[in-house]
Amino acid sequence: MAKKGKRTGTSRPTAAAPAASETASASASSAPRVTPSRDPRRWIYIGADVVFTLGYLWAFSELLHNRFGWARGILYILPACTVIMALGTAVRGKWGWLATVVGGTGMILWAIAFIIVLLVTASYLSGVYGAFGKAAASGAILSTAFVVQFAATLPALQMKWAMTRGGRRAFGLAPLWKPAAT
Repeated sequence: MAKKGKRTGTSRPTAAAPAASETASASASSAPRVTPSRDPRRWIYIGADVVFTLGYLWAFSELLHNRFGWARGILYILPACTVIMALGTAVRGKWGWLATVVGGTGMILWAIAFIIVLLVTASYLSGVYGAFGKAAASGAILSTAFVVQFAATLPALQMKWAMTRGGRRAFGLAPLWKPAAT
């Protein structure tokens, strides 16, 4: 039997029950399974991942041509990561959550590297080609805004959701950390 605390309303085990509660908590902590919730954001992120994947594939095949195979391969990292994020969100569970986080991390790292390349290009153009280079550099700096908008925003939002309590619950997992005691 448990007695109620006077101030906090929490229950405290009596002297006869500590061993039983320790065994129950040890078995519960080894397999923390939570029933998945019906969070609509899960379907919103899957839909956004599919739309972005199709948009990337269309843009890279129709608009952004490159004669170097390695450069095209670098571009195709984005649709691969969005497919990984969509599949992870659809599958749920521990492996689905991990796939979502890995895909989102890959996209964010790609965006950071691409922004660095664009800024280095802008500084080179501005320093070497004078007034014409400054105009070209402003175009390169403007393109960093497009990289942030089209390559970094979706994975940042989806990973933020996957790390929260609601996102972890949608994947059928326990929270990453316990709530702060007040």
